[in-house]
Amino acid sequence: MTRITDAFGRRSQPLLIACTIAGDPTPEASLAVIRAMITAGADMIELIVPFTNPVADGPVIRRGHERAIRSGNGIGTVFSLIEAVRRESEVPIILMTYANPVIARGEDRFLLDAAEAGADGILVVDMPPEEGRSLIAQERLDPIFIIAPSTPTMRMKEFGTLGKGFLYLVSAPGVTGRRDHLPTDLCPRIEALKAVTDLPVAVGFGIGSAGTAEEAVSAGADAVIAGSAITAAIEASSGDPGEDVAAVVRAIRAGIRPS
Repeated sequence: MTRITDAFGRRSQPLLIACTIAGDPTPEASLAVIRAMITAGADMIELIVPFTNPVADGPVIRRGHERAIRSGNGIGTVFSLIEAVRRESEVPIILMTYANPVIARGEDRFLLDAAEAGADGILVVDMPPEEGRSLIAQERLDPIFIIAPSTPTMRMKEFGTLGKGFLYLVSAPGVTGRRDHLPTDLCPRIEALKAVTDLPVAVGFGIGSAGTAEEAVSAGADAVIAGSAITAAIEASSGDPGEDVAAVVRAIRAGIRPS
């Protein structure tokens, strides 16, 4: 059993997956942010690999990628941060990345290095199963797939069969970013996904407040994923970004109640 599966198995309420870009704005501050997210109540950490063309991300997270890259952070920083967290916590860590960093390092080497650093799962946003055979065949990391609003039922079933850990359900069309409310069709979409898979369903894109977290949980989400609000707190921080991020995590945590 992986740390991800164990976390869902032990839960008494939906989980909070807190996201941040590795090295944003510096490696030292990034580690402080991760520590703050864990202390404030994050059940899992999604660590985003800095990338120059993050097409699925909105402007807030794009600027986070740029800050991390300007500071000289690359894949080495990502693995070093995972190792640092793993020395002091058993919190599940999911890597979110695009295909280019994986291919540039070599798929097998990337997966081995990530697993040896202490990662538990990997989501490659723009690598469909047909192009990610190594990702699916390996057993070191849970392969996590993303379900878009336009994903047909047969494809959802395929992702549910090939994936492990959980499925990442995008709440609405578009890129990442905070929203005032989630779409009204979220509940039937979660029901349709759960009809074809036994994997937990985590809802992301638009979760940035207690209200949107509560909407996702009320719709049937097993977990909520928050990234833009956390990245915005880092961007706006004039002092300790860890303290500002912790306040955001606690606020979103307050919206999570048993469904």
